[in-house]
Amino acid sequence: MTPARRELLTSIALCLVGSGLVLLAVRQPWATYPTSDSLTIKDVRTGVAGTAVAGLAQALSLVGLAGVVAIAATKRLGRVVVGTLVVLAGLVAAADVGYLMSDGLGHRLASAGCSKLCIVSQEQYDQAPRWVWPVLAVAGGLVMAAGGALVAARGRRWAALSSSYQVPAARSAATEPTDKATWDLLDSGEDPTA
Repeated sequence: MTPARRELLTSIALCLVGSGLVLLAVRQPWATYPTSDSLTIKDVRTGVAGTAVAGLAQALSLVGLAGVVAIAATKRLGRVVVGTLVVLAGLVAAADVGYLMSDGLGHRLASAGCSKLCIVSQEQYDQAPRWVWPVLAVAGGLVMAAGGALVAARGRRWAALSSSYQVPAARSAATEPTDKATWDLLDSGEDPTA
């Protein structure tokens, strides 16, 4: 395997793993809160997924997944643009979740996910978040950014899709000889229509 091919596969893997990790993490329950004691069923808890407060990170993880397809479909400068977009998406997703973690994540989750039936005390705001999922979302954003950085830095050198993936009209236009080439073939005694 050539070094360029190895770099391409590494960048695709980093973008896929990072985007998938962010998407998985934000869809998990980040907190549970007790439901009102006035209900007949005791110990009922309300779960709040990360998407309730980290919708931006979820959307940006989809940008990373789309970037994987765009890496394969673009050439030189296009890959630099795609890589830069994936870097930005990964960094913004990590920063968004990091900001939520540092600025009262438990309170935000309780506000977003609890209806009138939730009873949440001040102590439960800080205890309720399951910190593993937000931390994994931040890590996924950073991994996604690393994959995008590799694409932006090295993507110009990688091979592009072959002409067999082009539409037939574009393929035939690219292989038709120019007027100069036709005259050169005639001058050398060859038939340009053959």
